[in-house]
Amino acid sequence: MQRLPLSYIKPGMKTYEEVIDANGRVLCGKGVELTEEHIKRFEELGVTFITVEGNPVPLPWEKSLEVELAELEERFKGITDENLLEIKKSLEEFLKEKYLESEIQEIFKKY
Repeated sequence: MQRLPLSYIKPGMKTYEEVIDANGRVLCGKGVELTEEHIKRFEELGVTFITVEGNPVPLPWEKSLEVELAELEERFKGITDENLLEIKKSLEEFLKEKYLESEIQEIFKKY
């Protein structure tokens, strides 16, 4: 699931949840394959973000756990200070918990 600005939405993407306008009206249901017409209509109605299935667009601020851990490892490369290594360990635990929590939320959203 990925929440994207309307400008990133392309025909063929599927909605992960209902598309709702600023007045709370449902414009499109969950699981609908979007067309160019949908996208134009959403723009006309002021929709700015849509949540779609999967992760169709690589966004620079969304990284996998593996990438986050590799970057953390690189940042602490060559560090021998025990206090800094404890900070690294805490950051690793935080990242793992963050990703586990987001995976659990995804599972519950399906039900």
